[in-house]
Amino acid sequence: MNIHFPSADEAYIKQQVEEGFYSNATELVRDAVRRLREANEQRVALLAAVQVGEDQITRGEYRTYTPELVAEIKRNARDKAQRGHQPNPDVLP
Repeated sequence: MNIHFPSADEAYIKQQVEEGFYSNATELVRDAVRRLREANEQRVALLAAVQVGEDQITRGEYRTYTPELVAEIKRNARDKAQRGHQPNPDVLP
């Protein structure tokens, strides 16, 4: 496969290689494609999660966000922590 870049992109690629960020242009392009693929996979996963949420709302499977609900969530979290329950790493920052 041969790829031709505009001169500005070619200069940028050469600069990245010269500055040592990549050992060669092929490595940079592979990294760029990998990052693009990962971004697309994340976008698809996010859209799927949004669809799950929209479906739950449509079915009435939700609770209104209120100060009382926040207090309940905090209370449940503290209770679980005291019992030694480990939080789900997927929901931690």
